[in-house]
Amino acid sequence: MRHLALWLMPAVLFCGQGRYARLGDFDGNVEVQLNAADPWRPALRNLPLPESAWLRTGPQARVEVELDEGSAVRLGADSLCELSDYARLSTGQRITLVSLDRGVAYLTGAAAGRDALMFAVPGAQVTIRRGARVRLEARETWSQIAILEGTVRFSSPSAELDLKEGQTARIEPQHANRFYLYNEIAPLDTNRWNEERDKILAAASSGAQVPGLQYGLSDLDTGGSWIQIPELGLVWRPTVTEGWAPFRNGKWLWYDALGYTWVSADPWGWLPYHYGRWTRNDTAGWIWVPGKGSVFEPGEVYWMRGNGLAGWGPLASGEDWKPPAVPRLYLHVHSTFARFVPENREIDPAAAPPQIKEPLATAYFAAVLPSPSFPAARLEAARPVLRAGSTRIVPVLDGVTFEPASAVQAPPPPPEAPAPTEAVVNQPPPQPIVIVSQPPEPNLPSPAQTFYAAPIYTGIVIVDPPEHHHDRPHRNPPSPPPSAKPPQPPPKPVSAPPIPRGEQAPHRDPAPSPKPASPVHRDASSVSRADSSNASHRNQ
Repeated sequence: MRHLALWLMPAVLFCGQGRYARLGDFDGNVEVQLNAADPWRPALRNLPLPESAWLRTGPQARVEVELDEGSAVRLGADSLCELSDYARLSTGQRITLVSLDRGVAYLTGAAAGRDALMFAVPGAQVTIRRGARVRLEARETWSQIAILEGTVRFSSPSAELDLKEGQTARIEPQHANRFYLYNEIAPLDTNRWNEERDKILAAASSGAQVPGLQYGLSDLDTGGSWIQIPELGLVWRPTVTEGWAPFRNGKWLWYDALGYTWVSADPWGWLPYHYGRWTRNDTAGWIWVPGKGSVFEPGEVYWMRGNGLAGWGPLASGEDWKPPAVPRLYLHVHSTFARFVPENREIDPAAAPPQIKEPLATAYFAAVLPSPSFPAARLEAARPVLRAGSTRIVPVLDGVTFEPASAVQAPPPPPEAPAPTEAVVNQPPPQPIVIVSQPPEPNLPSPAQTFYAAPIYTGIVIVDPPEHHHDRPHRNPPSPPPSAKPPQPPPKPVSAPPIPRGEQAPHRDPAPSPKPASPVHRDASSVSRADSSNASHRNQ
């Protein structure tokens, strides 16, 4: 028990309200594993995805995931990824890290304010500060990061630099001391699908009606309309058939941090079931009244219990209901009933008996339903370590001191990687590594000639807030004294392989040669630990 308390200490100190991504549009065979102790299950549209959720796609499959800050992650066929870090700090800062183990992934988004948005592949990771569109590939022996739009920060064991639109970086994890930079992007069949989805999400107009909510908006445009109700203001009315009622088309799934959570089968059923409430209007019918905040809710309903069954119905807007009082909407609608077994982690109205005789005869109002038991084996469940590394962000806050090594049993940093000091910064940089390509093959772009200093890699990447990164001056190392020995010639050039599936594209300006790494900025908002052993313990 003491070990568990220490393990939970960082979460208690630094975490805010929980974050949940939305599983949106998908085609083909897509599966989800919400936690390490859960089995793989078929994907469901509008399924909430918590931190540490895994997604995988089969052949000819693809899936889109919408993040709560407006970013979108898409997977192509035969891909596997993890929401490695998806947390909100007590300061309100959102930390997002997606790890791609294999396959093809796209990321479209931006980091607002002090938020951190990152994507990791085997051998490297990218950090997005401003709006960007990135394509990532993870294959058996290499990984590629292509910048479709914008600029991102590229980090690997051998270098850290900015990648611009039109550039592609290739990494071979088994050769961590080098990477390849191309000024072209090889085409893929999934590029068109990614662009189409980006246009659809960007064209959503419902965002102006629900400030603070940034995902699931395009479905509101196509699934209903916004109307004015004198006593309620601006509300949303779905386009549904006669006899439709909320919280009827879908199922309840158990989440350890939420309880029974509604997963709607309505195509637009994300925001209307997790932010705000439903109510019945005499002239407009069923309408959704958006909530005032941005806290994710499992579903605002009243509960009923009976002999082997459970019932529920929507709570009215502004209603403060407590059993055994009768809910305001109870007399106006028919409650939905389903078979209920206390140990089941799923409640499906479609699985109820064809007819439940007189359910109201034995039913009574209840604040919540009994929760399933929590076996200790769930805490001991573990997954294989991703090749990209299940990285975890450890926040650094002024006035707060805690030891992550003792709290989460993380290994100490390597002894040969001391904390950066002014003396270390002012030392001459190591001998530069030179990557020079041979003449390109026909119809294949030539990788750019790249000179960069290979810094000492500690396994820790400092992530600066956007407002500090661009104002930080670069410190150039001092020139060697006249008595110093002349510089040694560079090592023998290494031939870079051609970019896979490449085609000759219009010429783009070559990337500038990056300067030596600037000194570590100590008041950074967060630290990324690329430590697979730490992740293995966290999954336990």
